[in-house]
Amino acid sequence: MRLNKFLSNSGVTSRRNADELIKNGQVKVNGHVVTEMGVKIEEGKDVVEVNGKKIEVETKYVVYLLNKPRGVITTVSDPEHRKTVMDFVPKEPRVFPCGRLDENTQGLVVLTNDGNLCFQLTHPKFEHKKEYYVEGIAKNPEAAKGRLAKPVKLKDGSVEIDDLKFTKVEEKKIYFFITIHDGRNRIVRRICDACGIEVKSLTRTKLGNYKLEGIEPGKFVVIEL
Repeated sequence: MRLNKFLSNSGVTSRRNADELIKNGQVKVNGHVVTEMGVKIEEGKDVVEVNGKKIEVETKYVVYLLNKPRGVITTVSDPEHRKTVMDFVPKEPRVFPCGRLDENTQGLVVLTNDGNLCFQLTHPKFEHKKEYYVEGIAKNPEAAKGRLAKPVKLKDGSVEIDDLKFTKVEEKKIYFFITIHDGRNRIVRRICDACGIEVKSLTRTKLGNYKLEGIEPGKFVVIEL
């Protein structure tokens, strides 16, 4: 980070006035006076002082809860220039999505600049539960319900469902909430496929303690930490 930007982010002064402080020899980096423009520092490693006072940037963490529409990629950038979750949230402060939600799945995506929070939400050892709402079709809905009631066998190992709530079963249509803590790729779609359910719509409604409730598709709410 440029030294003048660091001073500005710290709340000491504006970036323009920071340049004047540097020119006037009022700024030290690691005990040495710096007067040239364009000097870069490593935040958290280099020690910056202004008029003998150590300066630190207080990081402000933010969390966005986004209702990702179908067809949107859960990534920071896309080489194919498709729409990503970053197109729906502010450019500053810069955030990143916690985990992935596949292109054809809609619903809750958590974006933050708090690396520790993101690590906790995505690392398997924390076993954060994820809830999804499935709208599907099954040739035999009752048989599908029976398969979902016990551990589902997949090619890369069985998966146990934490919670299951059916909202409607009529003719060949089946609608239900499914909660899992397994983080394998496309796991809910694979579970449904193994149980004879063709997924027509899949929505993530919860991730850990965060909920989708009240957020319209393409919109987000802000949670300041």
